[in-house]
Amino acid sequence: MRYIVIIISALVLLSCKDKGNYSKIDSVQETSKKTTHKIVVNEMNDGGNYAYLNVAEGEKEYWMAIPNTDVKIGETYYYDGGMLMKDFESEHLNKTFEFIIFADGIRDTEEIEKKEVSDPHVHSNTEKPNEVVVKIAQPKGGTALENLFSKKESFAKKSITVKGKVVKVNNGILDKNWVHIVDGTQFENKKSLTVTTSELIKVGDTVTFKGTITLDKDFGYGYIYDILLEEGELIK
Repeated sequence: MRYIVIIISALVLLSCKDKGNYSKIDSVQETSKKTTHKIVVNEMNDGGNYAYLNVAEGEKEYWMAIPNTDVKIGETYYYDGGMLMKDFESEHLNKTFEFIIFADGIRDTEEIEKKEVSDPHVHSNTEKPNEVVVKIAQPKGGTALENLFSKKESFAKKSITVKGKVVKVNNGILDKNWVHIVDGTQFENKKSLTVTTSELIKVGDTVTFKGTITLDKDFGYGYIYDILLEEGELIK
């Protein structure tokens, strides 16, 4: 029996080595928005809009993706939060990551910058909704964001039409493109609506979407959208 246990243990160790040299990160705490991570960059791959980094955090090694920026191998950086994704396929790199964390960026100081908290899919260097001053009239039958946010329960699971200016775009996350729009109205300081779509949209465009409103959408690991327009269809 003792020999059998030894043989099984050896096979498990060999199997682990075959799966790669980075550790699995499979707990909610690892991706908590309140956690500041200290990492050292081991490797960087240019993935177009994203930089894919193999990093060391203490004794753990794992992959993470951030908006493409200059990163120095061997340097120490810090980041907060992040969204853990399993079996993520990067078409640009032609590679599938068993586990990878998407973060909205890294910094070279431990001090947290004071900024507006954003959603887990912040992967593009675009302007913030509160920096954009617009006033867009809704089309006939359209819904102003102020009305949507203030009466969101009445819009749950309903198909609506909204028009706004695009202030942020994150493509190819969870097989969707994530478009953030504003129309110049707000409710309780909420100004932008997130739209999931298969359409390719550019920041600065003025667009009209038709889609279904979903409330309290939970993507796991502590990331919940209080309101989301899903399967947005671009109205031309």
